[in-house]
Amino acid sequence: MSRKKSTTTQAIRSWLGIPYATAKRFRRPILLPFNPDLPYDQKGPAPLQAGDTSWLEADNDLSEDCLNLNVWAPEDAGGELLPVIVYIFGGGFELGSNTQTTSNLSGLAATGRAIGVSLNYRLGPFGWLSLSQYGGKFADATNLGLQDIITALRWVQENIARFGGDPQKVTVTGHSAGAYSTIGLLAAPSADGLYQRLAAFSGGASRIVPAWWAEELAITFLNELGIADDPEQLLTLDAKLLAETLIKVSPRDIGDRHGIDNTTIGIVNDRSQTGAVLADTPLRVLESGRHRDVDILFSTATNEADWWVINATGKFDPGSIDNIVDELVTKSRIPRSRARRIVATYDVNGRTPVEVRGALFTDYFFTLPAARAALAHAAAGGNAHLLTVGPVEGAPAVHGTEMYGIVGQARPGQSDEQATRDNFIRDTLLDFAAGNYDRLWNAVTTKPTSHDIGNSPYDPTPHAAEVLRTFEGIERT
Repeated sequence: MSRKKSTTTQAIRSWLGIPYATAKRFRRPILLPFNPDLPYDQKGPAPLQAGDTSWLEADNDLSEDCLNLNVWAPEDAGGELLPVIVYIFGGGFELGSNTQTTSNLSGLAATGRAIGVSLNYRLGPFGWLSLSQYGGKFADATNLGLQDIITALRWVQENIARFGGDPQKVTVTGHSAGAYSTIGLLAAPSADGLYQRLAAFSGGASRIVPAWWAEELAITFLNELGIADDPEQLLTLDAKLLAETLIKVSPRDIGDRHGIDNTTIGIVNDRSQTGAVLADTPLRVLESGRHRDVDILFSTATNEADWWVINATGKFDPGSIDNIVDELVTKSRIPRSRARRIVATYDVNGRTPVEVRGALFTDYFFTLPAARAALAHAAAGGNAHLLTVGPVEGAPAVHGTEMYGIVGQARPGQSDEQATRDNFIRDTLLDFAAGNYDRLWNAVTTKPTSHDIGNSPYDPTPHAAEVLRTFEGIERT
């Protein structure tokens, strides 16, 4: 445990790198007890992953043995158990760690209003490659990353009270892949009772990988390694090789992640597979009302996909409007006549093809799933809130714009506008976690009522309604 004075309001205590589980390669995680005699004054290892990892702030390197979590608490909680906020980092299920500043929940704890927890889970092939169809030593290998997250939540239930947290007031939150994992918990019966609220930022009840593709990707992966006839070699091959090979053979374009056939990696709809973790898709679970007792906040940014327009222009540029139409036809099975009408809705105001693709994907990948999920939850008797994050000076409302605010950190060099916006996001999450809904805006009912923060280019409620009409009847996973 270490102590430091917060620059916000209160002194905080931190416990870093607490092992919450152990797991052999491609095996399910085994919950570990908490050892109160260790110092917990250093970050644990980050999850092993491919590529440049210098940005992870991983002081103790990377490892397959990465199942650790961090806890932050106010120095003086006043004797009352506080709400708990558990953060799941994003990164496309391939990248990221709880070692990053944007996974550091000390800013939430420093308000004196919550206990913060950030967890690691296995990435790339170690967490998301489906191998349970091979049986034997691979019988557990389906949605292992989600199994890690669920095991961490079990640890929280058993141990968080000793840190001043209330195990009956657990809010799970996450950004991007972390948000999809957050909402994915709804479809995993083994997670039932481990949380009371969910807050999903830039990811919702969507981006589910179909089981057929999960198996095909595994075959492609094994073939690339030359071990299709002997999959058990995966248990001993070099870990970095496995991580890099999955990057090599899996589709890389963001458009591959969000059609009706999601051909990347992520949470798999494994309900018919050996060792299934999911009982159904998250959206169908919401529609069923089985989790109407769970309160949910969905948040999206106004220009999510412009991150790729700005930062990956060459790869993201479709080249022509016709190519965007083709993409909707082939990847989302939308009839061509309908696809043309949808694209025409976004081909306005002199936008270039790459800008059209960015605007369309923002709504199709983010606005639409959030609105649909919130309406489904409300219709089934649940409580759902929608938040729209707009741009501010120095921070366009692209994918990731709210990451500092979620965890209560200040982005280096932020403008006053960003500080105001991000503090609003922080305080919204704290109020939501405490059940202080009187401090929020109106919940969703029969229309996608949304609140906006920042300089939104549109009124978010009628915009969400228009997006729902534009894509009415079009299925999303």
